[in-house]
Amino acid sequence: MQATMPSTQRRASFDALSLSIEWLGRTLTADIPGHEREWAEEVGYALANIQKGLRQHLAVVYAPDGALAEIEKLRPTLSRQVIELRRQQERLLGQCAALREEVERAAAAFTPGIETFDRSAAEPAENGGVADFSGIRDQAGQLVSNLQETKATEASLLLESVNTDIGVGD
Repeated sequence: MQATMPSTQRRASFDALSLSIEWLGRTLTADIPGHEREWAEEVGYALANIQKGLRQHLAVVYAPDGALAEIEKLRPTLSRQVIELRRQQERLLGQCAALREEVERAAAAFTPGIETFDRSAAEPAENGGVADFSGIRDQAGQLVSNLQETKATEASLLLESVNTDIGVGD
């Protein structure tokens, strides 16, 4: 089964996504006090790259000739796992988008001269009118962890598919 072997396109999308995840992880460790806007903007850029990278990666691996699409079609024993992985990856895209919106509101709250944004959205009442950078950092850290977990699951499925193709004692 040729599609389960890592293609150049699949590897490139996987590598781009990995670099974006690492970038977000490094950004999360930066000091925030006094650099709130810059930190939020950097996190926002990293999240945008993760969204783009994840979309590209999913387009490659779930394309009709993509590795995971092939597994789903040709390996009924792994099909359920591939379907669940895809659901997880799509949920992660949604989480990334929601977190990116929250980060943009936080950055806007620390941007002088911005009068056009909705202050009620940028300064939620439940935390005293201040952007919750700790909450953003925690959510982004969980996102990084979940993305790494789904990458490992995907690699495991691809490896299991290749091992099934080769078989033991064939």
